[in-house]
Amino acid sequence: MPLVSVVVSCYNQKNYIVECLDSILSQEVNFDFELIISDDCSSDGTQEVLRGYNNINDSRVQLVLKTENVGAAHNYHDLHRRATGEYVFHFDGDDVMLPGKLQAQVDVFVRFPHVNIVMHKADYFSDDGKYYSKTRFPECHSNRDVVFDVNQLARWGTIAVHSSYAYRRSSRKVLIQREFMEWFFAMDSLVRGGTGVFLNKAYVKYRCNPKGSSYLSSHKGKIKAYNLYLSDLYEYFEGYENLRIDLYANFLVTFLAMLKSVRTFPVGGFYFLITKFYYFRPKRFFEAFKVRVKVGPEETVR
Repeated sequence: MPLVSVVVSCYNQKNYIVECLDSILSQEVNFDFELIISDDCSSDGTQEVLRGYNNINDSRVQLVLKTENVGAAHNYHDLHRRATGEYVFHFDGDDVMLPGKLQAQVDVFVRFPHVNIVMHKADYFSDDGKYYSKTRFPECHSNRDVVFDVNQLARWGTIAVHSSYAYRRSSRKVLIQREFMEWFFAMDSLVRGGTGVFLNKAYVKYRCNPKGSSYLSSHKGKIKAYNLYLSDLYEYFEGYENLRIDLYANFLVTFLAMLKSVRTFPVGGFYFLITKFYYFRPKRFFEAFKVRVKVGPEETVR
């Protein structure tokens, strides 16, 4: 059984998937890993590209070609259920893994048994080469990495791109079938104990075109992403009383960000903020706000 599973979800990424897979298989590591790729019935020829991939016969590679579209959430869940490694790395099919990523994150897991998730910075770029920006993190100074607990993650919210996440497989317990944001499962890895680590180095090139296929590439998609994230916050707020003060700060920052970004907000969210106002703590709110403002790329393209 391999120590590591790298799971790649893709849909309509025929122009990117080969570069993505090559960047993973070229990683220099001192352990065995499996690479599982699941295509969600792409309509652009991605599956044909995958069948002809020059490393498709590599013993580490497992290809899952769906014959009907199941949606991003179901494709994600199916992929992660197939993982057999002790440590699981999620990667999107249009991103590029930078040298040293797998080894760096695994080294943290092996050295610190209490660590359940490891993430890192990202370099944002566009296909035309006109956009390039590095992500920041306000807690990172010089070469220092950041160790955080579930309360901090509940307060900060999303602090890394999807392709930076790696988790200890035994730390995930919740099974859901709905759509979600990656923060939901990062929280799941910490709510029963353990800590997370944010590495102060970029180990992924995150593709960020002005008109891409992600939620954040359109006004409608942004609204959907915000609503999904607020749903995740609701769920943890109801389930974990000890996290409510931190989750409220996160919710308020997200609500204000949504109002600024898409000029709308869910009525239920406004009602939540009013009726739960006794959980408001100015210090927690301002910390959450500072992190969210500075955690993204230095310059944005969408």
